[in-house]
Amino acid sequence: MSSKIQQINSCPEYITKFIQGNMEQLCKIYDEGMNNNPELDKGILIFECSENNNKMDVQFANDEMMCQMFEKDSVQNLKNGIEKNKKLFFIKDMDKNCIFLIQI
Repeated sequence: MSSKIQQINSCPEYITKFIQGNMEQLCKIYDEGMNNNPELDKGILIFECSENNNKMDVQFANDEMMCQMFEKDSVQNLKNGIEKNKKLFFIKDMDKNCIFLIQI
């Protein structure tokens, strides 16, 4: 995966359209994840997507799931970077082989 930090305006258009068109449902998934994990102070939605394969998988990630992808310190640093009252979308674009971090 690319280590370059991507800005929202560099996010592929198909991802931006999906987020804008499904914001209510995405917030519902996030809120349900937080309700099911009361020990968490912040959560992350993970997107795995591919425009070529018409794929957009979204799931709430608790700390255990995030620690399977990253070291525990990295997960905590990522969560500490989330602004108050914001949600973090961790987007893996399989076609471009890169990651986008978007706070909404």
